[in-house]
Amino acid sequence: MSSQYLDSYTPSNNTNLKCNEVLVRGHVTHGNIPSANIVQPTNITTDIDASAVANAYNFTVTTQTATTAAGGTERFFLNLPTGILNSYGLGQAYVYYYSGVVGTAGVPVLSIITQDAPNHRIMMLLENKHASNALSGVIHFRWSLSAGDTA
Repeated sequence: MSSQYLDSYTPSNNTNLKCNEVLVRGHVTHGNIPSANIVQPTNITTDIDASAVANAYNFTVTTQTATTAAGGTERFFLNLPTGILNSYGLGQAYVYYYSGVVGTAGVPVLSIITQDAPNHRIMMLLENKHASNALSGVIHFRWSLSAGDTA
C-alpha cells in the first residue's frame, strides 16, 4: 500500500490496514500516560482501590506484607474505574517483585480469578505454592489492560 493512499482524504469503507509500526502525531493513547503507584491499605486481604487512577490501563500495586501459610490462599479485589471492564481486551496482573526470599519465604503466585463488571472490580488470588514455608514479604505487581473496542 502506498503512502499516497494513507495521505488521501477520500473516505474508504470496509478497508483493513495492517501496519507493523505507525507514527501518530497529536494523539495520546493510554500507553503514553505515566503509570500510577497504588498501595494496598491495612492487610493482604483488603480491597485495592484503583478507581481514581489517571491511567487505568497501566499501574503498579504494592501489597501489604503477605503471611500466607504454606499451601494457603488469600483473595482480594482490585477496584477499577467505572466502565473499564466493559471493553474487550486482555487484562494482566503479574508479579514482578517479591521482597521475601523465594523458597525460604514461600513461593507466591498471583492470578486473576474473575471479573465483576457490574461492580467495576476483579477478584485476585494469591497462592503460596511452597509445601512448608509461609510467605513473608510484600508483593509488587503490575496491572496492564490492552483495550480493544468497547462493547
